[in-house]
Amino acid sequence: MSSGDTKKWLPWLAVWIAVTAGALSFYQLSLLRNTMDRQAELSEWLGTLEKGEPKTTPPPTSPLPTPATSQPLATSQSSAESPTGTPSDGADPTPNLSPLVQLVVRPLRASLDTLEEELEEVAARLQSQYPSSADALHVVGMMKAQTRHYSDAQAMWQECIRLEPKQELHYINLASIAMEQGNYDLALNTLRQGVALGFDSFDMAHHLALALSNLGGFEEASDVLTESLKKHPEEGSHWLLLGQAQLELGKLAESEASFRKAKELGVETASLYVGLGNACLRQGKRGEAKEYLETYAELKKKDNLSGEERYQVLSDQEIKRTAKSIFTEAAAVYFRQKDTLESERLLLRCVAMEPESLSALRALADLYYQSKQLEEERVVRERIVSLGSEAFQDYLEMAKVYAALRDRRRAEATLKMAVSVFPQKIEPYAGLAEFLVEGNKLVEARWYAQKAIERVPSAEGFLFLASICDKLQDERGAAEARKYAKQLSSQQPDQR
Repeated sequence: MSSGDTKKWLPWLAVWIAVTAGALSFYQLSLLRNTMDRQAELSEWLGTLEKGEPKTTPPPTSPLPTPATSQPLATSQSSAESPTGTPSDGADPTPNLSPLVQLVVRPLRASLDTLEEELEEVAARLQSQYPSSADALHVVGMMKAQTRHYSDAQAMWQECIRLEPKQELHYINLASIAMEQGNYDLALNTLRQGVALGFDSFDMAHHLALALSNLGGFEEASDVLTESLKKHPEEGSHWLLLGQAQLELGKLAESEASFRKAKELGVETASLYVGLGNACLRQGKRGEAKEYLETYAELKKKDNLSGEERYQVLSDQEIKRTAKSIFTEAAAVYFRQKDTLESERLLLRCVAMEPESLSALRALADLYYQSKQLEEERVVRERIVSLGSEAFQDYLEMAKVYAALRDRRRAEATLKMAVSVFPQKIEPYAGLAEFLVEGNKLVEARWYAQKAIERVPSAEGFLFLASICDKLQDERGAAEARKYAKQLSSQQPDQR
């Protein structure tokens, strides 16, 4: 191109650059305004959530409060509003906010030292923020124990007992850590305090017998275990400990019987085989004794760490498991203290370390449920189901999220998937039938209700089927269903 041609194009090029720059500036300004509007909207939304946070204490089965199983799958269409504030017509909604969470797909690598430092930071923060909370100090104690800082763990559980003297777990944990350090006198005194307060669980009896045995109190240990086994006859560890006490007392036949009972209940440890071998040997059963002692030797060979190393070395797998456990427990503490952001951060950290951990994902989903963050809950529940969960409750909770978002089509599809995954369970069929009734899909609802009854006939199931038939004006079907419901009711014992 000649210099003359270039001069002709230069003015147009300048115009084009100016227009493009103006457009980009306008786009950036619009993007900035949209971002600011979104942030303002989000701040207002989060403020509303903070005011409505629950104050309930989570049940022992989950670190965080879980959705109630009896919660309706979907609200009635007459009072329902879509997330945008307009009445729902059953169509897929357009959420007013995109999910504020993205889940890691592949586990992130972290060195042992890095994770230990992170654990120490979490523990220090808990201790400084909530020095008068036994829940918080319990988590610190667990972290110290699992990272082999036993004296620190002992101090934490002593403080927990002072703050919350009626919690049995604190006495058991303090006794356990005392025995780990060889302080059996402290362990025994701690456990006797717990027994004096009326604690009589399996764990209390087991640790009491263990402390007594290590102090030579085999007779009392035997009595404690014999009494506890009346309430817990299927506890193999009780039988093992009883066999060891009886062996020390010279009750060889009783000892052998106790060891064999422990083995029958699934105990397969080196201590079982060495005890059983010695009981047989001292009774002259040399052939059996030889077999059991050889098994004992083989089990000992599988232990690659020496006793000294076991108490000094933490493997990457152990520290990772400890971190996940402590982060989850700490998240529960922060949730109860209404710091949902820190609770969310810790649970997301668990997922980052192990993206396929169903327990961590469920805890995170439950946090979003309690915080009423439906889109975030949806993302997590979808991940749970995509991992092939074998728990029907996971599918039900995902369907509930879709229903709460007024996305009835996906809710129905999720329940149908549950039917395909659990073809012999009654719950998916019954749940889908109820959902279809709410959506006025009565013919389909009747079909699934019938399938539920085929799997587990019940008076309640037939009455539900009768109610569907009534809505379909199927008088004959309703009458038949009520007849079977009456028959089943007469066969059931009076529960009053």
